[in-house]
Amino acid sequence: MANVVGVRPEQLDGAGRGDAAEILREIKRQEAAEQPGPGPADPRVQMALDILTDLPPRVREEVLRRLSPEDRKRIDEG
Repeated sequence: MANVVGVRPEQLDGAGRGDAAEILREIKRQEAAEQPGPGPADPRVQMALDILTDLPPRVREEVLRRLSPEDRKRIDEG
């Protein structure tokens, strides 16, 4: 349900629902894998997204705070 209404995993973490946040992250990974990409891309981009997704929530939030709003949007859609 969280995915349908646009809740982000970070919001679930903040609400003490780490279990639901991890499930939502997996849903988002699967959705991203099902969508065709814009063509051949640098494999480092996917590696960076994978690393970011696998970071502990507190560390990931620190990384995201340091990114521009445009970068953050691209990562959230990831």
